[in-house]
Amino acid sequence: MKNWPDRCPEHRPPPPQKAIRIMFPLPQATRPRSPAVIRVERGHLPLLVALRAVAALIIVWHHYAFYGPLSDWAGPLAGDALNWLAQHARATQVFFAIGGYVLALSLETRHWGWRETGAFIAQRYCRLGLPYLAAIAMVVLACIFARGWLPESLLGTPVSLAQFLAHLFFLQDILGYEQLSAGLWFVCINFQLCLIYVTLLWLRDNIGSGRIDFVGLGGWALALSSLFHFNIDAASWDSWSLYFFPYFFMGVIVHRTLSRGARYGEFWLYIATFVIAMAFEWRWRLGSAVAVGILLIVAEQSGLSARWPRNRLIARLGEISFSLFLVHFPVLLVIATIWARLGWNSPAAALAGLFTAFAASITVASAFYRWIEVPAARISIRDFGKLRQIIPLPWGRKTRQPVLES
Repeated sequence: MKNWPDRCPEHRPPPPQKAIRIMFPLPQATRPRSPAVIRVERGHLPLLVALRAVAALIIVWHHYAFYGPLSDWAGPLAGDALNWLAQHARATQVFFAIGGYVLALSLETRHWGWRETGAFIAQRYCRLGLPYLAAIAMVVLACIFARGWLPESLLGTPVSLAQFLAHLFFLQDILGYEQLSAGLWFVCINFQLCLIYVTLLWLRDNIGSGRIDFVGLGGWALALSSLFHFNIDAASWDSWSLYFFPYFFMGVIVHRTLSRGARYGEFWLYIATFVIAMAFEWRWRLGSAVAVGILLIVAEQSGLSARWPRNRLIARLGEISFSLFLVHFPVLLVIATIWARLGWNSPAAALAGLFTAFAASITVASAFYRWIEVPAARISIRDFGKLRQIIPLPWGRKTRQPVLES
């Protein structure tokens, strides 16, 4: 498929309210943990969950409006709304900013050696990659079901072995292969950003011996180069995490500000840098990342993020947001194929088809979360954690360290 739009995660804390999950090894802490770190480990950040839920819904409806044929058939009845969704409803920068904040909360106070870094990378691949591969299987089956009924421009050519292997290692965009589904690129970029951040932490603890702020130095260097070069040239760089790094680093900056006793100098300097970058070349997504950063600062300082919103539906949508992100497109293909086979192509029927696809996507995402995403998270902790305890790795001495899920 071509021209995908919207380029632009045996020691446990008390039973958590399932909200945000980041899998990582538990090395020895180097500094006391802030209350925010404790809250994220216990799942007490409902505002972040709500932001994830809203962002996921925006992305789903953006894709539903962008890809036909249901949106094309529904045009005479809801064309203005669908055109607006197709052109403007984009929110992946919200996911990246929240991801940077949560990752920094979870990982920054740990010590990172070779062993911990290798374990985190392997666990992160399980956490992201196993659901991602299951989504690929779903979309391949959906394309087989839809072929001959939906446009080839939507379905693409049948998957090849080389294309599948490129997807297996998150390299399809970099190697020039077509994406098999809408949104898979996000998982690849997310994994790249995690690699960058944990590399900066490793440099801090091993090269700088904890005395050189490699996270700040490296992060600022990457963000500045992106804001004034890479992020401007989407055609050349949107397959690489450098294009999206400023959004991710916004979340890291928020954490750095709060963990240092609310010293706002670095935060407002970063906001000013975004404003200058927008003046240099207008990009509305930078503005939305600024809004998310300020909201996170205000919400954390006031305690709002731990109190609001208390809504079970929003909490559930935030919990399944990653699964919804992965499964909504194959569900859309199946519903559109059924509508095409039955000849339900009137504007009213097509609009009903879009809402049917949305309801089906929520249902499938809930099942996917329970049977695919959660087991993948447990595998990434349990099995690789045991492997680390049994097999001495060549780059470090053997230890028996537990793994924490937050």
